[in-house]
Amino acid sequence: MAAHLPEADPETLAAGVSVDVTPDVAARVEAVAAPFVERLIAAPVGSAAFRRAVTAIDGLGDREIRATTEIARNFQERPARALKGLLGEGAPLSRNLARLRKAVETLARAPSEMDRAEGLVRQVVEALDGNRQTLEEDNAAIAQQEVALWREIQALREYAVLAARIDQLLDERIASLAATDPAHSRGLADEAQFSIRRRRRDLLLQLAVATQGYAALRVIEQDNLEVIWAIRAATTTTATALRAAMLVRGAMADSTLAGKADLAGWKRAWSDVLGAVDQVDVRKRRTLEEMAKPALAERSPRRVGPPQRS
Repeated sequence: MAAHLPEADPETLAAGVSVDVTPDVAARVEAVAAPFVERLIAAPVGSAAFRRAVTAIDGLGDREIRATTEIARNFQERPARALKGLLGEGAPLSRNLARLRKAVETLARAPSEMDRAEGLVRQVVEALDGNRQTLEEDNAAIAQQEVALWREIQALREYAVLAARIDQLLDERIASLAATDPAHSRGLADEAQFSIRRRRRDLLLQLAVATQGYAALRVIEQDNLEVIWAIRAATTTTATALRAAMLVRGAMADSTLAGKADLAGWKRAWSDVLGAVDQVDVRKRRTLEEMAKPALAERSPRRVGPPQRS
């Protein structure tokens, strides 16, 4: 029966994810594994008690496997969809950035347009603040999914450790029975040990998928935060430029050297705004590129730590 197992054995899978547990979890695992193996050994192979034990093995971590799959699916549907709808080309944020860029470029070239463009700039800044608030709400949803997924990862890890310990204890008993009761030993190996190794493999595979999915959520959340920070910087820089423009507008009417210096400062202030807008564009593209990578369930495993709020 072992020939039906895929090439990726449990030890290979375990090398890609963290299965370290705290001493209290290890003690809890031992308290479950040891008596379970004793009951399994005591039950005749093929008996009702033996089948119940094998069924219990096959069900290890079922709820956690379903939960992690559901979390990944929920993220692909929302808030991922909401983020793409806000950050994509033609979305409100992109349109507002384009409007701000156009107005600022006009002001940098023609200070005389200040009276006409000032209201538009303030309107766009207010709209960008609204975009930022929407992103913050979506990031809060991502953070909640991170916490939920981390909780399931912890449970999956404990089940994987439990399966490994049952396998170890069972392997020792199978070896000891090989000389005195070879039929019982073979039955345990063919039925119970095969089941526990298959289940451990499944748990480790799901743990690897969930761990990488969690890492992907963390990356997207951080990229999203950088978009939020860049929007805040752009609106702050624009507000500063508007205040400066109000102060120098009168002085720029002077044709003296001081007036020329004011003109240089005017252009520099709006250039800073354009630079801030460029940063928003760069960071939102980075987030979209990250989200365009393979689905969470298709990414390779990586070691990660628990949620840490920024």
